[in-house]
Amino acid sequence: MVNTSFRIVLYFLVFLCGCSAGISDRNLVYVTPDEAATLMREGESSLLRATIPTILIDPRPTWSFRQAHIQGAINIPFGRLRSQSWMIEDAGVIIVAGETYNDSAAMAMCKALLKLGFSDVMILRGGLTGWEDAGEPVEIAE
Repeated sequence: MVNTSFRIVLYFLVFLCGCSAGISDRNLVYVTPDEAATLMREGESSLLRATIPTILIDPRPTWSFRQAHIQGAINIPFGRLRSQSWMIEDAGVIIVAGETYNDSAAMAMCKALLKLGFSDVMILRGGLTGWEDAGEPVEIAE
């Protein structure tokens, strides 16, 4: 009887802890290209501080970033996030922009940033493709 009660309590605790632990796709916040462009222009302001910059991160490999990227984006390839996170320490809002819709690198980067303690992290809906389709400026290698 005690053994059965112990198992039930143990299963219940594992269920509660297992379901709430970690970051999942439910934690991801998406932003449209128009909303992202507005955030990039205006930044984020608060009563106690001046405007805090909005940073747009491109998690694609460097060679892909050099071919074409959103104007003003910084390239932090996903594999280098931990070593280059110092570049975004003073960011207000962080927008992660991958190549296209449902970009796995952008989703992984967003989750990793949340795990590192950044709170205002968003994914650009449509990535670089969506940004271009919205008529926003893109830098292309010549």
